[in-house]
Amino acid sequence: MEPSGWSIILLFLMIIAVILELLTPSMGGFTVVAVAAAGGSVWMGFRSSETLGYLMIAANILAFPITFWLGLRFLKHSPLMLNNELTGGNQSSPDAAPLTHLMGQEGRALTPLRPAGSAMIGDKKVDVVAQGRFIDPNTAIRVIQVEGSRVVVEPLELK
Repeated sequence: MEPSGWSIILLFLMIIAVILELLTPSMGGFTVVAVAAAGGSVWMGFRSSETLGYLMIAANILAFPITFWLGLRFLKHSPLMLNNELTGGNQSSPDAAPLTHLMGQEGRALTPLRPAGSAMIGDKKVDVVAQGRFIDPNTAIRVIQVEGSRVVVEPLELK
């Protein structure tokens, strides 16, 4: 095959490697392939003719950012990305029941709360966070704050 043909094939290999780098956790492996393919396409272009060599430099300079931009736009709508509902700050999943009804309720620590652990509040096991200090298991607690899925408790003897 002529060097000009290899030059174009390596340019397409660079484009594919950039897209694969965006879509897979290769830790830079496909970036190395993309850079090598870009360099190879320029080298093969110059082996064919000086004009094709400079054309390949221009093509690589244009193709890389365009491919990267298109890849990021595709990735945003890709099934590989999490739903926006799950990436927001204090939002919980749509299936999770709101925990605001726990406000002011009392229960018992099931695990040491150092500061996070589990507690039984009513008949429900809940992940909780201790306010201020560690709480030993089986200590009576009260819910003092609820923010989304974060339930803050204090021991009952601190009235």
